[in-house]
Amino acid sequence: MHTRLQIIFIIVFFVALPSCYRSTQEVIEVDFSDGNDVSDLGQPETPVLRVAIATVISPRESFVYYQEMFSALSEHLDMRIEFKQRGTYEEVNNMLAQNMVDMAFVCSGAYIHGSDHMELMFVPLVNGEPYYRGYIITNKNSDIHQFDDLRGHSFTHSDPLCFTGKLFVDKRLAEKNMLADEFFGKVIYSLSHDISIQMVSSNIIGGAAVNGLIFEYLRLYQPDLVADIRIIEYTEPGGIPPVVNSLLMSRALRSDIQDFFLNMHKQEQTKKILDNLLIDRFVISGDTLYDGLRDVIEVLNQ
Repeated sequence: MHTRLQIIFIIVFFVALPSCYRSTQEVIEVDFSDGNDVSDLGQPETPVLRVAIATVISPRESFVYYQEMFSALSEHLDMRIEFKQRGTYEEVNNMLAQNMVDMAFVCSGAYIHGSDHMELMFVPLVNGEPYYRGYIITNKNSDIHQFDDLRGHSFTHSDPLCFTGKLFVDKRLAEKNMLADEFFGKVIYSLSHDISIQMVSSNIIGGAAVNGLIFEYLRLYQPDLVADIRIIEYTEPGGIPPVVNSLLMSRALRSDIQDFFLNMHKQEQTKKILDNLLIDRFVISGDTLYDGLRDVIEVLNQ
């Protein structure tokens, strides 16, 4: 997308944001293909696996690789894959709690918030680690060089439950005995890390908190989108966003899905998908991986 078109899109998004953020009752079916209104993968007569991916989780450009991933999973399980998408992690959490989906890609904060209604299946390793960081960013031409310089400037979070996109910033402000509305000039939710990055790059917003994994993905595949970005602070490392399943998923199906994902790196075709997503491989992890983020949330609750 050309820069001019990007700016037009972002302005339209910014104006429409208040209505976009309202919770909707309908499940949005995600079309991972171009020019095709059908979001199911697999044959109509086969059983269905319902998968949720929040819009926040990954850049739109990476969805083609998720399509490839779930096409391979569909073949492995002999099941149709039905994608469902919501704008926020809370809505995805609610779908899991209500058994509207079978599995979901969620962020770490969303997992902690809704862990009573979901089960940890596996996590990705990136650069050999099951951890990630958030970046506090601004435009490189701004006069903002450290977190305190953001005072009075507009700021965008990605999602209310996102560790890198909001909770870490709340923790930084709690250390100053301040709330976001007191510190920043204006606060909005972009509901997408890549949109946050584009808004900062285009000087529509003063600063943002974004997922470092997504930032690095864009730095590699679309470096022009981050060329005008200055990183002013890195969050502490936290447990990486996991893949979870509904508590009603059968043990047999859960095991089959785990078998597929845990062995993706061993097969040439599926390893290419992981490489494109900048994932080394998927592994089983214990819940204690997220204890550090729980500590952050505990501080905020106090």
